[in-house]
Amino acid sequence: MKNTFETILKNRFNFLIKEFQFRLQSLDKIDGGFYACFINKYCGVCIRYEFREAYLFITLHKLIDGKPANNSRPISQDTPINAIALDDILFVKNPLAIVKPAYAYGADSEYYDKKSGLDLYVTRFADNLRDYAADVLNGNFDIFSTVSPIIKKRSENEHTTR
Repeated sequence: MKNTFETILKNRFNFLIKEFQFRLQSLDKIDGGFYACFINKYCGVCIRYEFREAYLFITLHKLIDGKPANNSRPISQDTPINAIALDDILFVKNPLAIVKPAYAYGADSEYYDKKSGLDLYVTRFADNLRDYAADVLNGNFDIFSTVSPIIKKRSENEHTTR
């Protein structure tokens, strides 16, 4: 079987199914990338890979009526936070673990190895999800209250710089 992005994603995030009782709800090729969503009885994990950005965006969502809930827009101080980025969890728990877009590492990076680069890159994200978000994957959303002020401040800054 060819080592396509779809295959790599299924393999590297299979731990969600095996260890945390998720099911793969969707895996779709979208304009410019891929989108996948895993759901268990506690939360949703949505993964968007954009070829142009060379980056995996991973968000963890509370469920409302069994579906991943997004944050209402615009985000204000009173907005309940239903979805947080894995990067925000990492910012709180271990900023050194944050993975940058692949191009930020340079063309001679291990992530550009033709045989294993993409797999290694996706593995870093999967490992971060397992290592730093297991509490959320098991239904403990305490980190949301820690990350919420960060999200709200960022949203406030985005609105004031426009």
